[in-house]
Amino acid sequence: MPIRLTSAVKALLIACFVVFIVQQTADQYFGANLLGGLGLVPAGIILEYRFWQLFTYPFLHGDVMHLFLNLMLLVFIGVDLEMLWGTRRFLKYYFFCSTCAGIVYLLIQTLAWKGQNLFVPMVGASGAIYGLLLAYGLLFGERVFLFMLFFPMKAKHFVWILALVELMTTLFSGRAGGGLASAAHLAGMGGGFVYLWVRALWQISQRRRVERGSQGGSGLFSASQPKKNPGHLKLIIDNEKKTSSGRWEDSDPGPKTWH
Repeated sequence: MPIRLTSAVKALLIACFVVFIVQQTADQYFGANLLGGLGLVPAGIILEYRFWQLFTYPFLHGDVMHLFLNLMLLVFIGVDLEMLWGTRRFLKYYFFCSTCAGIVYLLIQTLAWKGQNLFVPMVGASGAIYGLLLAYGLLFGERVFLFMLFFPMKAKHFVWILALVELMTTLFSGRAGGGLASAAHLAGMGGGFVYLWVRALWQISQRRRVERGSQGGSGLFSASQPKKNPGHLKLIIDNEKKTSSGRWEDSDPGPKTWH
């Protein structure tokens, strides 16, 4: 089955790949320091006000495997989310999650203040990817992954297991770097959850405002209207689409399996 790349996913793939090649070539063979200039270095932001690093660090990666895993997940889950949301909203969500991960890493390093650790850069799109995984688990939770290429697992269960693993790594990792990386991953997921929750609240308030407007004003001369059950707040608002006949249908037709 051929992979269909959407515009934002394709642009991110090209950007991350090109930046990785330039970074490795310039730093190793020409003595440049793109890792220190574009990676998220707490000391660089605190002492030299390099705030752009919060937005440039997701394009850099530490090695080939780091780059490959992030881009593979971006293709597998990013295409469906961009097709559902549209390019603009997809990019807003992507960079919101990566920025949340960067801010949490910056705060932890700053509050810990352990000398040379402030000069350790964080690179990679993992924070944004973990945010995409959370959104995918909420919107396409019934789809099936092959976990470790052997065990079929629903996307929503996979996301919970992934979050638990990252939480345990953050709390009990013997390596400071491993714990900080996992904390940044969780921050990407947490930022994504807040983004989706706030947007869901806003959409519900907009729909209720439209409904109240269509019912007319209130007062002595207004017709009484039966109260509707407000129901429960759901994050999976965008998992439905409106057909030409005016009915809402599920945009996810059924389970899919990826190898």
